[in-house]
Amino acid sequence: MSSPSPQGFSLTELMITLAIAAIIAAVAIPGYRDHMLRAHIPKATSALSALAMRLEQHYQDNQAYGDTNSCAIAMPEDDYFAFECSANNGGQSFLLKARGKSPGVMSDFTFTLDQNGNAMTTQLPAAWGNTPLDCWINKPSSTC
Repeated sequence: MSSPSPQGFSLTELMITLAIAAIIAAVAIPGYRDHMLRAHIPKATSALSALAMRLEQHYQDNQAYGDTNSCAIAMPEDDYFAFECSANNGGQSFLLKARGKSPGVMSDFTFTLDQNGNAMTTQLPAAWGNTPLDCWINKPSSTC
């Protein structure tokens, strides 16, 4: 009669597997988080561009972007950004703003667009760089 063959894994094999999984997680999780942050930025900036186009259409019809305090179009709803619009100079200029909702992963981001097409990043996480910048930043350490 033969002796029974060993079954299962030894404690050493399990510990090595756990260590490898921890190293992979330490590298993958921050990269995934950064990727998810970067995925939400184009939604905000494209919404600002679409809102500016709608405001220009309103201006063509009414010779004003809105009244003295607010713009004449409704702001969209979004899970990650709150959109604001202010009409200035008697409705002859506007400033659109996409501000990351707090609390949330996008709370450190703010992007703006005005009637002249001037796009700005006015707030970023500290690890991404300094603000304000005269463009929309969509990845860490980017410049205009």
